[in-house]
Amino acid sequence: MQTQSTRFTVFLASIGALTSISIDMSLPAVPAIEHAFGVAAGRGGLTVSLFLAGYGLTPLAGGPLADRFGRRPVLLISLILFGASALACSISPSYTMLLVCRLLQGCASGVATTLPLAIVRDLLQGSLARQRISEVTTINNMMPIVAPIIGSSLMTLGSWRIVFEAQAVFAAAIVITLLIDFQESLPLALRQRLHLAHVLKNYGQLMTNRTFVVYSLMYALNFACMFSFVSSSPLILMQRLGVTRFAYAGIFTVIAMGTLLGSFTSGILSRRQHPLGGMVIFGQVLMVVASSGAAALQLARIHQPIAIVIPAFLTLFGFGLTGPAITLEALEPLPALAGSGSGAQRSILMIFGSGTSGFLAAYCSRNLVHAEAATTLTMVATGLVSLILYVVFIRRGQSNKADAMVF
Repeated sequence: MQTQSTRFTVFLASIGALTSISIDMSLPAVPAIEHAFGVAAGRGGLTVSLFLAGYGLTPLAGGPLADRFGRRPVLLISLILFGASALACSISPSYTMLLVCRLLQGCASGVATTLPLAIVRDLLQGSLARQRISEVTTINNMMPIVAPIIGSSLMTLGSWRIVFEAQAVFAAAIVITLLIDFQESLPLALRQRLHLAHVLKNYGQLMTNRTFVVYSLMYALNFACMFSFVSSSPLILMQRLGVTRFAYAGIFTVIAMGTLLGSFTSGILSRRQHPLGGMVIFGQVLMVVASSGAAALQLARIHQPIAIVIPAFLTLFGFGLTGPAITLEALEPLPALAGSGSGAQRSILMIFGSGTSGFLAAYCSRNLVHAEAATTLTMVATGLVSLILYVVFIRRGQSNKADAMVF
């Protein structure tokens, strides 16, 4: 499998798409799951929160394992575990069991989806790496558009359980491709030791590197901003605003197009060697302005789908535009720790994502009438903190370096 081939890009994108397959395909099934197990409206969001909690735990272990044993064996085991957990979800006899299986599914996904970034970092550098990550991200960002439609369509063939069966089949297809067509990307000479002291030393290097920490926090906050809406969207659109399951899939498709177009634009700008700073600052400001507009409309009690769709679209565009650049810039100072760095970055990301979605699920189940306002205000807060981090720690640092060079 050549790094320049479309097959390579699609392979990496399929691994990265496990998150969307697990979450976005399941969103149309959330009301049906709540009804099937007799849980309160809004508590179905815990199927997302528990998945993300598992997703946030395992990259810290998966990264070092991939740095020690290579990307291929770690990826194979995590994909098999993902498929088995998805099948377990499909036969869960209780809501508690479903949540446990979702946690396990998230753990497996958390390992697998850290590896595409590490593989790209193994094989490519600079603008070529940024371009390839943008291409992978563009394909990944199609999944939030396609997955809810697939989920809704599958549910016409059976119950919500068929959605998880489809996730298991998707994982099996990636396993077959991995076994047939993917060779190990990490040379033996670059393998890291797995002793606890060495692993802790590597993570110490990462967590004391300001560039890695700031960019990783920015990406996590941007994800939390975007995912605050995604995790609450079934409750807001289907239960609060009364749109049908198929209308929800259509609306979600329009909104998710924002992320797709943002990452596509990022790829074009990377190919043209566009300055990173301008692209990031524009995307960050757009996220804050758009989410602030959404919050203002909800506080003004304009509870119409259009008042959510346009601001959410713009917010997700900003997320898609900044994401590829931010993730690669975080790893730039420490290329030898790409696996551990990618794992730590993914863990931070999911801790923020599961935390915000869990908070919203708990709050909205008790304060249903304030669901829209709570969601949009959370988006504003996370986007604004991310922007402040960039301006204070990255832009100001670059300006100080430039001033020092002048003098």
